[in-house]
Amino acid sequence: MPASPPNHIAPRPGVCHGWRGVLLALVLLAAAAPAGAMDILKIARPESATDRRLDYTDSLLFEAMRRTTARYGPYQVERAPEFLSRERLLEETVRGEIINVTSVPSQPAWEEKLITIWIPVDLGMADYRISLIRADQQARLSAVKRLDELKALSMGAGTLWSSRKIYEDNGFEVVPGADYESLFKMLMAGRFVHFPRGVNEVFTEYEERKAAFPKLAIEQEVVVQFPLPRYFFVTQNDPRLARRVEEGLESMVRDGSMMKMMKDYHADMIRQANFCSRRLFRIPNPLLSAKTPLDRKEFWFNPYDPKTGICPQTAAVRKAPLR
Repeated sequence: MPASPPNHIAPRPGVCHGWRGVLLALVLLAAAAPAGAMDILKIARPESATDRRLDYTDSLLFEAMRRTTARYGPYQVERAPEFLSRERLLEETVRGEIINVTSVPSQPAWEEKLITIWIPVDLGMADYRISLIRADQQARLSAVKRLDELKALSMGAGTLWSSRKIYEDNGFEVVPGADYESLFKMLMAGRFVHFPRGVNEVFTEYEERKAAFPKLAIEQEVVVQFPLPRYFFVTQNDPRLARRVEEGLESMVRDGSMMKMMKDYHADMIRQANFCSRRLFRIPNPLLSAKTPLDRKEFWFNPYDPKTGICPQTAAVRKAPLR
């Protein structure tokens, strides 16, 4: 597992034995970056003490930087002084002063204004959505057999989230929430029936909030899938940092360590998702860029793939009717 940099500084390259090795290492480092240069990762701050959504992407980013230390040199990490809304996060990443790299589900404005690293950071794990519900609403979800029936059940989403527009464009009844934490309270107050979350989010969020919300539950029978790649976005003011992050991630894809890291990190979540016993609904993503690397199969986790997935082929075709 990748380690966070001690004292916010990445470990330097391995020591070369003998003066010739030391000299060679110094020459390589000098060639990689100007004297005294050090890449500074300016990254987002979680929304709250219980917000764990950045854990995996931070670890992945640190590992990409660690792998490129020999070529680019050490790096330093700085957190934003406060949590930034999605709108402000875009503005600040464009400026590059307090945020210079961040990871969010892609949408056109981000791709146009920032340098996009076209490698989905969770390899498609967040494409699969399982809802949080109040326990007394499970019967309503269990009765859903068709997509139009699911669309008729009100659901919550953040006002500025990419997923909100995807659901709305597909005809779902969406109740917007101003911020992340308020959506859990709205769910429990009955403002909407279910709150779809990525498989990489739903189980952690449930565990962290079940004490505060005793009637909170994870829906047991439905999963919705649509392509919603989360990328690293880098300010256009720092193309060197963008090249470094991309090289590190490509290295992890090539040797299989990125897929392994994703599966290891999410192992309990994949197990708890029970993909093979759920009714699968697929919907399109109207925001998807033509540059989305759908042809690179190594970038996408698919539990229903008959060759690489975790479900038997008979279970993989257990999909709900579209209409």
